[in-house]
Amino acid sequence: MRTVAITGAGGYIARQLMLFLEKQAWCQKIIGTDIVEPGIESEKIEFHNCDIRDPMLLELWKGRGVDTLVHLAFVVDPIHDERKMYDVNVNGTLNVLRICEELNIGHIIVASSGTAYGAWPDNPPCLKEDDPIRIFPPKFNYAHHKGLIEQQCGDFIKRHPDIIFNIVRPCVVYGPNTDNYLVPYLENMPRILLADGRDPDLQFVHEDDVAELFALLIEKKVPGAFNVAGDGVVKISEVGAMIGKKTLKIPKQLYSAIIWLLWHLRVKIVAAPAGFIDYTAYSWVMDTTRAKEKLGWRPRYTSREALRIMLETHDYKLV
Repeated sequence: MRTVAITGAGGYIARQLMLFLEKQAWCQKIIGTDIVEPGIESEKIEFHNCDIRDPMLLELWKGRGVDTLVHLAFVVDPIHDERKMYDVNVNGTLNVLRICEELNIGHIIVASSGTAYGAWPDNPPCLKEDDPIRIFPPKFNYAHHKGLIEQQCGDFIKRHPDIIFNIVRPCVVYGPNTDNYLVPYLENMPRILLADGRDPDLQFVHEDDVAELFALLIEKKVPGAFNVAGDGVVKISEVGAMIGKKTLKIPKQLYSAIIWLLWHLRVKIVAAPAGFIDYTAYSWVMDTTRAKEKLGWRPRYTSREALRIMLETHDYKLV
């Protein structure tokens, strides 16, 4: 019987994961923490309103028999308070890892992101888990933070090679409960802009498929990093075609300058800093063979299906 602690318990992936774990006979207790309640009632789930930067997490988990920690508490959508976002994402993760170290928790799973690889012109056609994490600059703080977090995790793994450690790298996560910064961007932009005319492949993954992979890691305890993406790819121009928006080629430098200005003026049409444009200009497609072979994971939804579900949920008129 296992006790699983989950940070970021109020998030959509955590909620799906807890609903799955709640049904498993081998899961005895789920200790969830967040500053937002998950809204799930179960005798197995124990929720605590707690910030991951709070040192009191140590007392919360101490003596509770926690054998697996799933770290899902991050600021995903970019905010203008960059110091706070860094503090939550990077320092918060460091606090979680310190507590895990002190309590000698035997299995740690940290949610990273496919963005941690970086959006670089020389990325391989399909990124694998053993490809290097080249930390993206702070101009896109979410991706930058994920790179720094992976450094922290790497240092932890070197100090504790006996601990089962997983790093999970999803692509863009979509589903009926997902509402991230890309949603208003697609809604508000009159055209789908192609930086320097580039139209790279994108991947999407359904929130349920991501939650299932976390559950498989908890159950099977296979160490290492895992990419997570739906099968197939969708080009940016195809995303536009699905919602009836034409594409417009624009110099990347001009595109970046426009987004930078709108972001700093806090114009609602833009919900992310200009650095995210690189992720629409250069491919960061990931290979998911390892998850399929090591865990038996199979996404139930393709990239295109996950995208379509998100668009339908948000009342887009699909063409």
